[in-house]
Amino acid sequence: MKITSDFECGNGKNIVELAPGHWRLDEVGEKAPYCKYFCVRIDGEEDGGPVRLDIYPDPDLGEAGRAGMMGHYPSPLWYSENAMERWLNVTKRWPGVETYGDDHISTQVVVPPNRSTYVASNVVLSWSMLRNWAASPATQGAVVDALGTTSEGREIPRLHIPPLSADGAHRVFVFSGQHPSEHCGPLAACGIAEFLCSSHPEARAIREHTDVWIVPMINVDGNVHGRNGWTMEDVNPYPDFEGACDGREPEATEDRLLWHWLVDELRPELCLNFHGFLGQRSFVEFPHDGFYVLQDPASVYTDPARCALYETVRDTLFWDTPGLTGAGNPGPLGPQSLAYNLARYCGAVVPFYEINHGFHGVYGAKRKGVDVFRATMRAMGCG
Repeated sequence: MKITSDFECGNGKNIVELAPGHWRLDEVGEKAPYCKYFCVRIDGEEDGGPVRLDIYPDPDLGEAGRAGMMGHYPSPLWYSENAMERWLNVTKRWPGVETYGDDHISTQVVVPPNRSTYVASNVVLSWSMLRNWAASPATQGAVVDALGTTSEGREIPRLHIPPLSADGAHRVFVFSGQHPSEHCGPLAACGIAEFLCSSHPEARAIREHTDVWIVPMINVDGNVHGRNGWTMEDVNPYPDFEGACDGREPEATEDRLLWHWLVDELRPELCLNFHGFLGQRSFVEFPHDGFYVLQDPASVYTDPARCALYETVRDTLFWDTPGLTGAGNPGPLGPQSLAYNLARYCGAVVPFYEINHGFHGVYGAKRKGVDVFRATMRAMGCG
């Protein structure tokens, strides 16, 4: 039996076997609360068998790291037996194996002989898998290229789904993956692309006069290295846009690429951003999704009509999606966010949705992305 995190999207260190079939490991975090994600592979080798995993917070982050990680649990853990293509809740097959203490979480799986099983805090979508998906039949009808390359030289996949009619197309931008451990966001963006490339009548109606661009995973390097929230240049992408609309350059390579393409070329009317978070401890109702909004949109938008449209989209998502089931109240979209700066700079409508990835698998995240997108398009008058 062997356990490792030495693979794309892997996260785990100090992996030791305490007793036959009983292992412990430490999560690798950056800074609280970005210290919740783990993903390891268990190689069954010739024997296979039951394996208990004890997962501890990153010891290098001290008490803040312990509180940051444990505050995300209890939350269902996930496993995959087919190279991360399909994920299931651990307790769906092995009920009752998960325990949550004050300083660690624990679970158990049974690994088949000569097979590998991945165990993670949430479902995982790797950059390599995303690239393969972008070239798959699911995206026929989309033009696939790259936004540019990351600080480590990897391509950032971008999809363009052009309008079916050339008359008066609305420019729509969907992106996710700022925080690399929040894999449900890229999956939601992928779901939107698959929906738009399908023969669904509502998708065809939306595409008639809508020009859609999708960047499913902006923090590619962080994804590959199994990070929680930061880029490999040690930048948290979410607050990296402070002052961008006033001429300040974002620090991260990927964020500069994104900002200049958006404001110099695309100038979207809508920017739909997906994030994710984990657990249920302080949240109110299943499925524990969240929603972030501009606190005073009238002070952000210079055009009253754009402000009114933003408020229409905001209120539609309040009532047509589960976005308030996380905390019961939306969080603030502050001046450090891309959303705020795009709203100020070019009047973009900026819905920001958080999926709870403890409770959404691959297909649930895709469907949630499509549900949010469809509600947004209805409110925008598209389709």
